[in-house]
Amino acid sequence: MAELTYGFSACIVSGGSELLKRAEALRGEYSPMCGEYFDYITGKYAKHREAFTESACALILLDNLLKKHGVDRMSLAIARNSDGRPCVINRNDLDFSVSHSEGAALCCVAIGADASVGADIQFARNYSRERMEELARTFMSQSELNGFLRSNTRADDFFRTWTKRESCYKRCGHDHVPAPGCFTNGIITSCGKRYYYSISLPEQGE
Repeated sequence: MAELTYGFSACIVSGGSELLKRAEALRGEYSPMCGEYFDYITGKYAKHREAFTESACALILLDNLLKKHGVDRMSLAIARNSDGRPCVINRNDLDFSVSHSEGAALCCVAIGADASVGADIQFARNYSRERMEELARTFMSQSELNGFLRSNTRADDFFRTWTKRESCYKRCGHDHVPAPGCFTNGIITSCGKRYYYSISLPEQGE
């Protein structure tokens, strides 16, 4: 597989009616084939303001990345797939993934032959030891779980594994997780909150 070019960006979300105006203004810079995606985002404004703010900020991150990489946005067709994930449906050399969690948004764009990418961000909730272990048993592999149970840094291991698994799922689909690939992981700290993120990309030759 040809080498992928990728970029990602994250932000702490904020905004209100001005954010709605900005999202509507962006609509005019995209093809009508993206209309359903814009309707989905702006439709949240009246129903769930917090969800709208997170989705609209993710849209702005996406727009900035597309412009940064010189993508002709007017030529794109963006729609949501059967899992509800927004994706480019008229190009196989461009993929993106957005994620948001309790006040933060993340977006990643990948460009190249058969491009694929998955991104996930999670707010580090203060789970009890028992609750964290209960959740870990629902998504970790046995080897991951064994390491987690022996770890002295359980919270770090928990959220790193969680975001890695979610980003891989977004890239490959549920039936292919866990899957091979390479990952970019990190932590964002802002306003006393801590967020873990992971970006899943295919291995060279995958």
